[in-house]
Amino acid sequence: MLTAQVKVSMRRSSVWSCCVLLLLLATGCDDPSAVGIGLIGEEGLPVTVRLPADSVLTASQKDRTGNTARVLAGRVADPLVGTLSATGYVDFVMSGTALVDTTIVGVRLEMPRDYVYGDTLGSVTLALHDMTEDWPYAGVGTDTTLSAGPLVRTFTFAPTDTLVQVDLPAEWIAAHDTTFRSSTFSTSFHGFQLAPDEGNAVVGFRFSEIRLLVFTATDTVTFTASKVLTTVARETLPSLPEDRVLLQDGLGQVVRLRFDFSADSVREAGLHAAVLEVPIDSVQLKQTPAGFVRPLPATVRLIGVNAEGNVPVTSLGEPIVLATTTPEGGRLRFRLGSTSLQTLQRLMLGETPVRYLQLEFPTDDNALSPLLLYAGPTLRPTLILMVTPPSP
Repeated sequence: MLTAQVKVSMRRSSVWSCCVLLLLLATGCDDPSAVGIGLIGEEGLPVTVRLPADSVLTASQKDRTGNTARVLAGRVADPLVGTLSATGYVDFVMSGTALVDTTIVGVRLEMPRDYVYGDTLGSVTLALHDMTEDWPYAGVGTDTTLSAGPLVRTFTFAPTDTLVQVDLPAEWIAAHDTTFRSSTFSTSFHGFQLAPDEGNAVVGFRFSEIRLLVFTATDTVTFTASKVLTTVARETLPSLPEDRVLLQDGLGQVVRLRFDFSADSVREAGLHAAVLEVPIDSVQLKQTPAGFVRPLPATVRLIGVNAEGNVPVTSLGEPIVLATTTPEGGRLRFRLGSTSLQTLQRLMLGETPVRYLQLEFPTDDNALSPLLLYAGPTLRPTLILMVTPPSP
């Protein structure tokens, strides 16, 4: 009888211990600096292992911004991450069936703004250039250089304006009068370049709502944006504190994490749950000059890459995303689901070409937002694993 009671008690203890372990993984650890490998549990039960990254490396890859949610333009001198310049491109097609069939009395470019990075107290001046030839956007990297045509005009606005309106010069309208009346407008007109001229901010305009309005004596004909592209250049290098690495959108700058799975606590262990915690230096990110806005990225994603930095993709050519998260509470916290756990288990066993866990940004948005990550000996990205150790 006593033996049976002991067995029941042990089973209840085992269930309770597993519940506690799952709760730890769900809520995380309040002390991200505790990066040493540690075990919690009893013999025969799953245990939690804190595994710090063996290396934290910055790398570059192609960043594509063609037809993303916004187009960027401007220049920002950030005292932390350096000077960045963004040049935008936008082309148009006729909206609906309305035709320009009477005298054109005005043309206006309207661009709703939904993003700003930099000084919000000053003004921004952009240079509007004609694009004289068709230009690519699909699969084009942000480091691409496109040739622009003659200057149409410059225009100045406050970076906090919600709608930027640009009236085009009468001589430009006269030169394009035939083009606006043509049924082949979509192939004969090639849009504009938006180049930085003056100011200390990069602004973003919503692709889906950019319009070119043609006013006639009797009507207003709307041309909607058909394609956009942003190219980005780094003009000065970052000035980072010691033991920090920079993860920044818009430049193809990513961070790759390598973990040593050869430790006895994880080598050939069975994996049940996993969380990746990445501490952020939010103090440095919040230190900005008066009126200077340094927006945090909305989403960061975690993918796996092989030793050459190539990304395994799905049958549709999309990268296999292990998890996504939002910066919060001074850290990134990625919870891996069941499919991602299988990938991580194969990585632990050396049964997949994946060698690094990579931090990067989704491609459906477009921003220059930076994150400053800790990568020192006592504070660095850490995997929290719940595993069943291998049998002796």
